[in-house]
Amino acid sequence: MNKTGGGMRFIYKAVFYTTALSVGFMVVPNIGISDSTSTHTQRMESHGYHRYQGSWRTEQEILLLKQAEVVTEKKVEARQRLERLRRDLEKSKSSEQVAEEIRRIEDPFSVLALISAINTESVARVRLLYVEALGNIDTGDGIRALLSLVLNHPDSEVRWSAIERLKQRQSIQVVPPLVAALRGNDIYRINRAAVALKTLGDESAVQPLMRVLITQQVVTVAAGSGGKTSATFSPTGGGLALGSSQKTKVVVSQNADVLEALTTLTNKNFGWDQTSWYLWLRNQGVSQTVDIRRDL
Repeated sequence: MNKTGGGMRFIYKAVFYTTALSVGFMVVPNIGISDSTSTHTQRMESHGYHRYQGSWRTEQEILLLKQAEVVTEKKVEARQRLERLRRDLEKSKSSEQVAEEIRRIEDPFSVLALISAINTESVARVRLLYVEALGNIDTGDGIRALLSLVLNHPDSEVRWSAIERLKQRQSIQVVPPLVAALRGNDIYRINRAAVALKTLGDESAVQPLMRVLITQQVVTVAAGSGGKTSATFSPTGGGLALGSSQKTKVVVSQNADVLEALTTLTNKNFGWDQTSWYLWLRNQGVSQTVDIRRDL
């Protein structure tokens, strides 16, 4: 019995020590990981980094992220408010009051909601209400949104309303983007820009308008295309490298809105004669930065 009892104690001690060693083997590395993590955190924080949204970021990054989150929240609130007003506009008892509330919107965070609503609204009267509201927002985003409507929106009433709102802004904010649109390759945008420049009455647009009084498009027709065409634009015709399977023709456009803008801004009318327009401009005393010979 003693031998047996001694053997059992030996086995018990062996199992105990083995278990202890096993437990110790598992616990000790965890302590090391904890220490390592703590050291890494201290090192990152000592370099000015902080944990934010699962990543190490500087205080400036965190500030910018928080500001962006606030902006996003404000835009969502503005969109939800506009959607509520649009629903309320259908209620006959309060429609006039709601329309007036829309007209008076001036929250800068409403720009995106308004431009989206203008582009998707099917009722013309409501679209114009949104344009009126957009005109209240005197920020860069608000002005760019109005310019986009002037140049791109298919509804002429929307374009005219946007132009009227732009008349309340400083020329330096409005005229340069419209002049830039004259250098584009879209005939519709060129003529829409001309209408706006005429209405705004800024004479600095005269020479850029002269350049696009007459424009040319090189229209290409690929063999076997079934008559489908594609076009490239140039105020002077430009050029195009073509394969032997393509045919081209030059289409000349006399831009009536550009001519009307020129006659309004200058009180002169030389018709479609660009040479006469440039000679008149030179006789007015053009800045030395303008090369009349190049444009002639």
